[in-house]
Amino acid sequence: MRIGMVTACYKPVINGVTRMVALYKSYLEEAGHEVTVFTLGDPDPNGEEPGVVRSPALPLGDTGYYFSTRYTRAAQELLRQMDIIHCHHLFLSVDIAHRYGRCPIVYTNHTRYDLYTSTYIPLPQPAADALMRQIWPELTDLCDVVVTPSGSVRQVMLDFGVRRPIEVIENGVDMALFRRPAQPCRKSDLGIPETAVLLAYVGRLSPEKDVETLLTQFATARDVAPELHLLLVGKGPQAKSLVELADELGVREAVHFTGPVDYEAVPDYLAAADIFVTASVTEVHPLAVIEAMAAGLPVVAVAAPGVVDTVEPGVHGLLTHYAEGGLAAAMVALAVDPARRRRMSEAARRDSQRFDIRATVGKTLALYERLHEERPDLTRDREHGRGYRNWSRPEEIMEQLANLLRPPRQGP
Repeated sequence: MRIGMVTACYKPVINGVTRMVALYKSYLEEAGHEVTVFTLGDPDPNGEEPGVVRSPALPLGDTGYYFSTRYTRAAQELLRQMDIIHCHHLFLSVDIAHRYGRCPIVYTNHTRYDLYTSTYIPLPQPAADALMRQIWPELTDLCDVVVTPSGSVRQVMLDFGVRRPIEVIENGVDMALFRRPAQPCRKSDLGIPETAVLLAYVGRLSPEKDVETLLTQFATARDVAPELHLLLVGKGPQAKSLVELADELGVREAVHFTGPVDYEAVPDYLAAADIFVTASVTEVHPLAVIEAMAAGLPVVAVAAPGVVDTVEPGVHGLLTHYAEGGLAAAMVALAVDPARRRRMSEAARRDSQRFDIRATVGKTLALYERLHEERPDLTRDREHGRGYRNWSRPEEIMEQLANLLRPPRQGP
């Protein structure tokens, strides 16, 4: 089967979507399928790996993503030859696949776009929700099946009006990489006392991950449990401001920034940690949490969609509905109870096996084979490969936003 993976970003960074696409490509090829990754941006300076086709595009700041309204002619022609197209980005993949593809299209929703929208655009959350109630259904109508990595995110998409069939296929992880790290770090290798209780966060240092709240909660927890240290693995636009915040909070000596790290080295850093922590509520099924569990780390996190589908409270870690105060309390509770940490570590390592990449690739391949046989793309109202996006009610979107953004009317 010829499978096209369409994504807006494909390069060696700590990026969940990139990791998923690379893993799927590897395992699908191992199973005998021909996989081509269609992406945007400048060529990889180290040389492209086989099966990666890039089209020129403009960088979107320092996000690692690129923007373009079209592919090269060679990429367009190759996309038309695919038997299945799997899209991994809502705004920069689905429309292009619909325009050029001649086969069933699958879209996996990796992001809580409703929450990202209010983070990066100066809109109140009700306005961001109104925007996504229009955009999510309109764009997902261009595919044949929507995949969500968790049941709770499936419900979110239904609540936002998504009309296409939705299937749940959990994200997968290469378990061996995290259970047997190549060069495991010790705390002392990182300049941290071996007696410390080390909290670790892996991911972008950016607003949507709410690392500021995580750092503030760490400072509160360390006031009670001074043996706590925090390791922040990754890079992002907030790196400098987070160093400044750690200084302001008086915990700079206990907060350790690694900077950018190759994905293959992440398990080595996790090997030094005792607990994984995150304050993010924008994940759909956080790979970093699954990877931490595979490494045997208990998890402290906010009880948000995606996380609650992964971590069983009291078994694999501690979840809180209140980031302010709740995260600090959970950090302290595990810091002072090593026996509890050990029990949770064993459970996390054992139960993370259900997220093994081989199982999730198998479920995805079964979906591909069914769609390839049934060909729902041939019977749908909006036939693939026929023109460009045509918003059905653009004036309705603008009117909804205008109503939400207008100041309240004064007087009678």
